[in-house]
Amino acid sequence: MALSLLGLGNGPSAVSKQTGLSRQTLIRIRDEPAAAAAAMERWGL
Repeated sequence: MALSLLGLGNGPSAVSKQTGLSRQTLIRIRDEPAAAAAAMERWGL
Protein backbone atom coordinates (compact mmCIF):
# COMPACT_ATOMS: atom_id res chain seq x y z
CA MET A 1 0.00 0.00 0.00
CA ALA A 2 2.73 2.47 0.95
CA LEU A 3 4.65 1.83 -2.26
CA SER A 4 1.47 2.37 -4.27
CA LEU A 5 0.81 5.68 -2.55
CA LEU A 6 4.40 6.78 -3.13
CA GLY A 7 4.09 5.70 -6.77
CA LEU A 8 1.08 7.96 -7.20
CA GLY A 9 3.31 10.94 -6.45
CA ASN A 10 2.47 11.36 -2.77
CA GLY A 11 5.40 12.44 -0.63
CA PRO A 12 6.73 10.49 2.34
CA SER A 13 5.17 12.89 4.86
CA ALA A 14 1.69 12.55 3.37
CA VAL A 15 1.95 8.77 3.16
CA SER A 16 3.25 8.66 6.74
CA LYS A 17 0.08 10.37 7.94
CA GLN A 18 -2.08 7.93 5.98
CA THR A 19 -0.29 4.71 6.95
CA GLY A 20 1.25 5.37 10.34
CA LEU A 21 4.69 4.38 9.05
CA SER A 22 7.59 6.68 9.83
CA ARG A 23 8.72 9.15 7.19
CA GLN A 24 12.20 7.57 7.21
CA THR A 25 10.73 4.11 6.58
CA LEU A 26 8.83 5.47 3.61
CA ILE A 27 11.95 7.10 2.22
CA ARG A 28 13.71 3.73 2.42
CA ILE A 29 10.79 2.01 0.69
CA ARG A 30 10.75 4.67 -2.03
CA ASP A 31 14.51 4.51 -2.59
CA GLU A 32 14.84 0.70 -2.43
CA PRO A 33 11.51 -0.86 -3.48
CA ALA A 34 13.05 -4.24 -4.35
CA ALA A 35 14.62 -4.57 -0.90
CA ALA A 36 11.32 -3.56 0.74
CA ALA A 37 9.40 -6.14 -1.29
CA ALA A 38 11.95 -8.85 -0.44
CA ALA A 39 11.70 -8.04 3.27
CA MET A 40 7.90 -8.18 3.20
CA GLU A 41 8.06 -11.55 1.42
CA ARG A 42 10.44 -12.91 4.07
CA TRP A 43 8.03 -11.74 6.76
CA GLY A 44 5.08 -13.34 4.99
CA LEU A 45 3.29 -10.06 4.32
